[in-house]
Amino acid sequence: MKSQQPFNLNDITHEPTDEQLEDLMEAVATEARKHAEMAREKLMIQLRAEIKAIIPPWMSA
Repeated sequence: MKSQQPFNLNDITHEPTDEQLEDLMEAVATEARKHAEMAREKLMIQLRAEIKAIIPPWMSA
C-alpha cells in the first residue's frame, strides 16, 4: 500500500485521505479477485467430476 499511516475504519472523528481510501479499495478488490478465483477453481473441479460421473468410460477421450 502507498499510505504512510493506516487509518481506523471505526474512527468517526478522522476521515481517511483520498489516497487511503484508494488503497483500501485496491486491497478489497484484490481480495475479491482472490476469492472469485478460488470459487471458480472449486466449481470447475466439481463440474469436471460431475461430467466424468455421467459420461461412460468408453466415451471419454
